Amino acid sequence: MNFESFIQYELEIAGGDQPVTVLQDASGNAGCGVGATVWDAGLVLAKYLEWQTINGSLDLSNKTVLELGAGTGIVGLALAKMQPKSTVVLTDKEELIPVLQRNIELNNAPNAKVQRLDWNTDSTDFEPDVILVSDGIFASDLHQPLADVLHRVAGAKTRVLLAYESRVFSDEVNFFALWSQYFTFHDIKPADQHPVMRSEDIFVFEGRRK
Repeated sequence: MNFESFIQYELEIAGGDQPVTVLQDASGNAGCGVGATVWDAGLVLAKYLEWQTINGSLDLSNKTVLELGAGTGIVGLALAKMQPKSTVVLTDKEELIPVLQRNIELNNAPNAKVQRLDWNTDSTDFEPDVILVSDGIFASDLHQPLADVLHRVAGAKTRVLLAYESRVFSDEVNFFALWSQYFTFHDIKPADQHPVMRSEDIFVFEGRRK
C-alpha cells in the first residue's frame, strides 16, 4: 500500500515513553474508507481505558483483547502499550489490514497482532476477555452485522466496551434493541470516564452476554 496520502497522529498516554503513533488517511485518497481516520469516540474509549489502568481497576495480564472495526488501531494499540502483558488482536476488513500492520510496526507493539474479520461472515478461534468497539454504529446498515458478530465471538465472561458519537438517536436505539437480544449493558457515566477526554456527545457502554 502507498502511504503517501497518510498523515501521522499521536496520542499521549500515561506511563508510555512514547505516544501512540498511527498513520491515518484523513483525505480519503488511499481508498480505505472512513476506517482509516482517527475518530473522537476512539480517543474517548482509549482514554477511558487509560483512566481504568491508572486507577488500578483494569488489569489485562494474560488476557486477550479483540478490537472490532479497529481502523487505524489507535484504541487497541494504546491498550497494548498500557497493558503490555495482554494480547491485543486488531481486526477489520481486508483493505485496512496493511494500515493496521504498519501502525503496529510504528509502535513496536509485540503484543498486538492483526486479523481480517468481516462482521457479516467471520468469527474467531478464541474467546476474548474484552471486546472493544468504537464508532461502530455510525451507519444503520452496520447495526445488524455488529450485533451478529458480537453474538458470534463473545463468550460467557467477555466484557464488551462500546463507544460511539451520537448522530441519529432513532437509529442508535435500533442497534441497542438488536444488541439487547443476547446482551445486557449499561452506560459508563461521565464521572467514571477520563476527567478530561470525554464529551456530552460520546457515550461509552459496557455489555456482557445474558
